[in-house]
Amino acid sequence: MVRACAAAGIDTVAVVRSEEAAARVPAPARAARAELEADALARAFEGATAVVHLAHIGAERGGRTYQAVNVEGTRAVAAAARAAGARRMVMFSGLGVARYGLAPRVTDPYFRSKREAEDVLFASGLEAVAFRPSYVLGAGEGLVPSLLEQMRKGVVELPGDGSYRMQPAAVEDAAAAVLAAASSTAAAGPGFYPGRPPHRVFDLVGPEALPVRVFVERVGVAARAAGAVGDFTVRSVPVEAADRAAAAGGWHGMPPDELDCLLCDEVSDFGPLQALLDRPLTPVAVALERALRAALEGQRR
Repeated sequence: MVRACAAAGIDTVAVVRSEEAAARVPAPARAARAELEADALARAFEGATAVVHLAHIGAERGGRTYQAVNVEGTRAVAAAARAAGARRMVMFSGLGVARYGLAPRVTDPYFRSKREAEDVLFASGLEAVAFRPSYVLGAGEGLVPSLLEQMRKGVVELPGDGSYRMQPAAVEDAAAAVLAAASSTAAAGPGFYPGRPPHRVFDLVGPEALPVRVFVERVGVAARAAGAVGDFTVRSVPVEAADRAAAAGGWHGMPPDELDCLLCDEVSDFGPLQALLDRPLTPVAVALERALRAALEGQRR
C-alpha cells in the first residue's frame, strides 16, 4: 500500500508500533509511531485527507482480543480521523460478513468483530469504504510459505476433501483498489451518489474462484517447476479432527477462527472491484507465481 502511494506521488504516513517496523517503511513515505489510541493517532493523521485502516487481528493471541483491536481499534481510528480533519476512511473487513448468522463457518467471534467494525465505520460520519477480502496473495502472506513447508516434509494435510473454495486477489490489485477508494477522485466514481450516505463496500476477490485442493495443486506444480520441492502427497483429514486440533492449540498453526476462514467457502462477483480499478484483475496464476517467488526469496534470506 505504501509503495503504491509513493508510485502515485501521494504524500504518505505509515503508522507503525515499533522502530523495527518504522525502519521498513520505504522512502519517500514517513513513519509515525502510535498505538490504537485516538489522541496519538490524531497526531499521526494530521493533514491527511484519507485514512487506510489495516490494523486488525485474525486470531486472539497474546492477550489481544477482537473487541479491543478490531472493534474498539476501529472506533479509535475513526475518532482520530475525524479529529485530524480527514474526510474518508478505508478499512479491511471480511468476505463472510454479509452472511453472518447464515453460514456456520462465518458465525464466529472473528466475523462478528468485523461486522461490528463495519458498523463503527459506517456510523463514523466519514466517507466510508470497506473491502471484504477473500485471500490476498503475494509477498508477505503466510499461506504459500506454509504449504511449501508441508510439501518439503512430503505431506500436505487438508481438512475434508478440499472442495471449499477461495478467491484470491493479488496484493498489487488490493493495494491499487484501496488507493483508488481512498483518493479524492473516487468520490466521483461508482458508489458515491448525491443524496446518499457516502458509503461503499467492495468484495476484494480475484477473477477466479477455485477449490482449496486445486489451489494447493497449483502451488505444488509451480514449486516443483522452480525446483523448490520434490514429490509430496495431499492427505484428507476429517474436518472434525481439524476442528479438534485447532481448538486444542492449532491446526498447522491455525486456531479455530482462522480454520473457519479456510473452510468458509465464501466467493463473490469480482466485477465491482474490476470496475473500480478500470482494468482486468491479475490472473491467479500470475499472483501465485509472484507469491511463490517472494516466499522462496524470503526463505533464502
